[in-house]
Amino acid sequence: MLWVSIIFLIFTATNAVELSGILKLFTPNDVILSAAADNMANKLESEYMKYLETGVETPTFNYVTMQLESSRNGMNKYVKDIHKLKPVDEFFVCVVCRAMAGVIVRTFRDEQNDLNGPKGDAVAKKIAIDACQRLKIQTKEVCEGLFDGHWPILRYIIENTSVDAKTICSFYIQFTFCNVADHPNFNFNLELDDADQPSIIASKSNRGRRTPNDLNILHLTDIHHDPLYEPGSLAECDEPLCCQRHKSLAVGTSKAAGYWGDYRECDLPWHTVNQAFTHIRQAHADVDYIFQTGDVIDHMIWSTSMAKNKVVYERVVKRIYELFPDVPVYPCIGNHEAHPLNLFSPAYAPDSVNSHWLYEFLYDIWSKWLPAGAKETVLRGGYYTALARPGYRIISLNNNDCYTDNWWLFYNGTDMKTQLMWLYETLLAAERANEHVHILAHVPSGDDTCWNVWSREFNRLVRRFRETISGIFNGHSHADEMHIHYTNGGYAVAVTFNGGALTTWTYKNPNYRIYRVEPETLQVVDHETWIFNLTAANTAGAAENPRWFKEYIFSEEFTDDLSPAGLDKLLEQMADNPRLLEKFWRFKMLSTDPRLRKGCNRSCMLKTICRLAVTVNDQRKRCEELKARLIKAMDSSYE
Repeated sequence: MLWVSIIFLIFTATNAVELSGILKLFTPNDVILSAAADNMANKLESEYMKYLETGVETPTFNYVTMQLESSRNGMNKYVKDIHKLKPVDEFFVCVVCRAMAGVIVRTFRDEQNDLNGPKGDAVAKKIAIDACQRLKIQTKEVCEGLFDGHWPILRYIIENTSVDAKTICSFYIQFTFCNVADHPNFNFNLELDDADQPSIIASKSNRGRRTPNDLNILHLTDIHHDPLYEPGSLAECDEPLCCQRHKSLAVGTSKAAGYWGDYRECDLPWHTVNQAFTHIRQAHADVDYIFQTGDVIDHMIWSTSMAKNKVVYERVVKRIYELFPDVPVYPCIGNHEAHPLNLFSPAYAPDSVNSHWLYEFLYDIWSKWLPAGAKETVLRGGYYTALARPGYRIISLNNNDCYTDNWWLFYNGTDMKTQLMWLYETLLAAERANEHVHILAHVPSGDDTCWNVWSREFNRLVRRFRETISGIFNGHSHADEMHIHYTNGGYAVAVTFNGGALTTWTYKNPNYRIYRVEPETLQVVDHETWIFNLTAANTAGAAENPRWFKEYIFSEEFTDDLSPAGLDKLLEQMADNPRLLEKFWRFKMLSTDPRLRKGCNRSCMLKTICRLAVTVNDQRKRCEELKARLIKAMDSSYE
């Protein structure tokens, strides 16, 4: 087993204990695993420091790096989300993160080290590129592109904060054994006026009903347009994004990129994006509002720039405006909109590392449908509120404040309190005005890449304003899914709806959603997902447009009660009936051919039910209850 190899490596490389202690690591103790990771990281860091000082690769250095490199599965760490990695890959990422962050932080803060001199940037790049290639984390092109784009901000953060390697990696990697340290300097609580609020003693069950006057809301998310996509180019490559080049290597083979897109690590060509928008315009002339929940930019993460991001974003959004000239469009920011990727600075950061350029650019485009008062908060941090019509308020968050790849979290985590306090004040005003609110945010609050402190406080706001918030809408995961928000007592109080993704990256049919929204309470009373089958579309090729079809209507497949209480009841039904849960999973995966061929095994089913019930990463009580029921149901089905 691979775990045996990695455990043997841990103890032989670090001399932590005798080999007789190996079996202890099979106990589910995160502290033990974290200590083992720390021990190995310290060894790697120490050996790397010796290598930098002497230029000599010791046998221990070569052994540790070779074993680490050979231990994990495949090169492309940037294709898989952290929460999708296998255990051995989690261990690899934790060790390498702690070690290399430690090397850069230690050497940079040492006043006698070259990193503080005129050669500092060159030395830092040498360290990063050497580690990236030595451990085969990515290709040289990708390693250099990521370093060149991100280093100036990382250098500023290292110079101006005392954050250590373990803290950095605990933010960046939130799976449990790499996140066992407390962070007293990275914690906060919102001061809420909730002392006189009644106790919550039941799930929110007030239920909207379909009416002839229901609003129709189009949800587009994760469009990820790739301007360099070339049909017939190489769809299998070592970089995080393919389907751009090496056409001569792919011609006549199964590795050639399809005309309308590709199931592999590829984003959408312009003709697919444009055809999707055109189809929607023709099929849904009755759309009242459009939600666009982020990530217009492609996954070419090592080659972003302000100029490129602006061109791609403007082309996509202006096409939506052209096709829907009279339909209000309410967007929010995805992590891919930024350059460098994922990084969103606090407002007070120096101009050289500030995100002002992005907010100014976005406001110029967004202002078509935003009130004048939104300008202040968009320019401050990329968030806003707008009254869509009397009684109906939109709140759009830039919740990259919670995104653990946003390194500004390391700088000062309490900065992330500012937007949440604005959200509190905005919800309080909406409550007093008897308004109903839809919240847009890119990253689901329960996602493994959303910082637990932020999501904990966000969920406090959701509970406090459960009667005001009628719906929450996310993207980011590329999955057609939902999440139920619970109180500490286990009562369901809100629902987050996720619109899936227009892009095909990785292994998805393109999709969009239409919500039917009751016009008085603004509750979602039904929704439908539309897709086209990419295999069939590429078989027909350029001669025929993709055949979009309605994949499913939620009320017809699951329940017509979309209240939090109704959907919590559905989760129980899924836990007791694995076939119902498997059907949900098929729709979550957008009926994609490769996904359906692979199927959803026991582990997949448990993760599926759990993800539905988690909106704070480390609060999993309802998840565990549902998993226990599902395990019992699956076991009984095999008897």
